[in-house]
Amino acid sequence: MIKIFPKTTLAAGLVAALTLTTGCTSDFGSINTDRNNPTTVTSDLLLLPVMHSLIQDQFNYGDGAALGHHLSRTNYNETERYAFGTNEGTWSAYYLQLNNIQEMKRVAARDGQPSAQAIADIWRAFAIAQLTDLWGDVPYSEAVQGAADITPAYDTQEDIYTAPDGIIDLLKQAEETLSSSNDVIPSDLVYGGDRLRWRKFGNSLRLRYLVRISNRIGQTQLDIPAEIAAVMALPLMEDNADNMALPFLAGAPNHCPIYDMRSGNFEYTRMSTEMARMWHRYADPRIPVWFAPTTNSALAGTADYDGVLAACSSTTLTEIGYSQSDVSMLGDYYRATPDGCSAVLMNCAEVKLLQAEAVARGWARGDARQLYEAGIRLSMEQYGLGLPAGYLEQEGIAYDDSRALEQIMQQKWMALFMVGYEAWFDYLRTGLPEQDAIIDNRNPTAAGEVPSRFYYPTDEQALNQENYQAAVDRHGGTDDINTPLWWE
Repeated sequence: MIKIFPKTTLAAGLVAALTLTTGCTSDFGSINTDRNNPTTVTSDLLLLPVMHSLIQDQFNYGDGAALGHHLSRTNYNETERYAFGTNEGTWSAYYLQLNNIQEMKRVAARDGQPSAQAIADIWRAFAIAQLTDLWGDVPYSEAVQGAADITPAYDTQEDIYTAPDGIIDLLKQAEETLSSSNDVIPSDLVYGGDRLRWRKFGNSLRLRYLVRISNRIGQTQLDIPAEIAAVMALPLMEDNADNMALPFLAGAPNHCPIYDMRSGNFEYTRMSTEMARMWHRYADPRIPVWFAPTTNSALAGTADYDGVLAACSSTTLTEIGYSQSDVSMLGDYYRATPDGCSAVLMNCAEVKLLQAEAVARGWARGDARQLYEAGIRLSMEQYGLGLPAGYLEQEGIAYDDSRALEQIMQQKWMALFMVGYEAWFDYLRTGLPEQDAIIDNRNPTAAGEVPSRFYYPTDEQALNQENYQAAVDRHGGTDDINTPLWWE
């Protein structure tokens, strides 16, 4: 069952917050109307909290970063050991936002704002993509109908991506509307109502999702290579000003959550061995931004960075000789100040590397090497860094047609540092970059294997049992975390 969020929930809260308490008067309309505090909810008032929630939720220094092997947690690491649960909080949060997005679109239609409706469709595509990529088949076409339908059917992942009003179609419709309309764009937290930047974001998401389903080329109703080539001819993110990112602020609750993370949890969050190799092999300058030198190297005056294998039990950590003083924690960029960094939902470096992959695989025309190098440069610039002399000429970094996909995915993994679950999704799709084996793998039904999805929430099993069971039957009759996603 999708939790019932009445369509007016967010709107009513905003109106309550914005409505003034007034005294009795026969001339109420002319005397007590505050023109600076509207009592009617508008699309921009609905857009602001949707963006705030969805962007900040992508700042993932927990399960997403651990499953993607950006970070390695030395305690409370059940998820990266593949002892998965239902992740029900994430499920409910995205369906709440889908409800709010639907209300935004309704208000925009009421007010004759096609561009605001298009922006709502962009966010709808993003939110349902998160859900289907974490669980597989999920309620979509019948979802967020309130009391009208509290037991929605589950759509297949293929339909969610490729059917009319699915992810790709929504983003195509958004581009068509935004490119042809001239109404006022609602104000927002990131782009300030800039139409072109919204078009770039929607098209860039579309490219992300077309590449995500590229393993199904020739097996679905979409001509995926043609769709990729078409979207690459449209405006896409070009520089870091186009990033869908939200800076953290100095005050709670909008500050960086790592800034005041409980000390024990902070100390358990360490650099992975895969990330350490990017330092030891290439002296990647992003490492000293993201991480602190090991305690022992700092005391010796020779700053160095190192990692620990992911998902180790306390017993294994003892056996491999783990020492906190020899493994890096997250650095001052995240810990020293409450407003020193941003939550990033999508960046232009990812987009350049998506294009590089498309060209390298022959799906589109272009210069794969140039796009690859641009992605590296833009990722470094995102953190205020210049491209070090000789970095692109190093063996393993220098573009090599025979290893192009491996190199592109390695750099994309770096560009996606702590961006939701994106690095994990890429690993499921490509197996790249290679991950070190999990010693203490607790996968319950496929020993030693990497799972693909979370279990469905218990509420669904109990309250939407018929539709839940239909989805499980399509998965082979068992709600199994090892059931491959359609696009894998």
